[in-house]
Amino acid sequence: MGTRDRAERGTTADVRGRISESAAFVADRAARIASRLPGRRLAAAGRRYWQRRVREQPDRYQASITFPTAPDRPTVAEIHDWIGDLERAFEGHLDVYARRGSVAVVTDPVSDARFDADAFEAVCERIEDGYAGTHAISHIEKWRRIDGRLVRAHVIVPVKPLFPHAAADDDAAQDRSASGIEAD
Repeated sequence: MGTRDRAERGTTADVRGRISESAAFVADRAARIASRLPGRRLAAAGRRYWQRRVREQPDRYQASITFPTAPDRPTVAEIHDWIGDLERAFEGHLDVYARRGSVAVVTDPVSDARFDADAFEAVCERIEDGYAGTHAISHIEKWRRIDGRLVRAHVIVPVKPLFPHAAADDDAAQDRSASGIEAD
């Protein structure tokens, strides 16, 4: 990405990033000291509980999203726009994989200062709207420890329903009556 996407020195995002890095350094130093004391597991569990339940703020954010592709699903152009929005939300720290029948996006763990939560929520809503007619969206949030940091990982997968919608049932009934096949 170009230099225009990065926070300039002295801006609030840059200051917030330096403060969060300083806080992370102090927290790491305290964790190292606490790990040498008796009851270190209790201290580590207390720190994780504090981050998850009280602060509700992880050190980093990550996302893994799968976009199924087919003629009756969102177009490649729509998926490309969503990937562009995800790239802005995670400041370009993502990888795109082409798979058979789908496109997968996996982001790197990004610090709180670089993550745009509002943009990410907007992309999630656009994805739900795009797959509304054909798929249900499964959005799972996981809390993980990666490299000693607490990461909130979002896993988003559009899932095709096991049974067709009511509109599809009506279409099938009309097709059967037109062909002379009666249902039991």
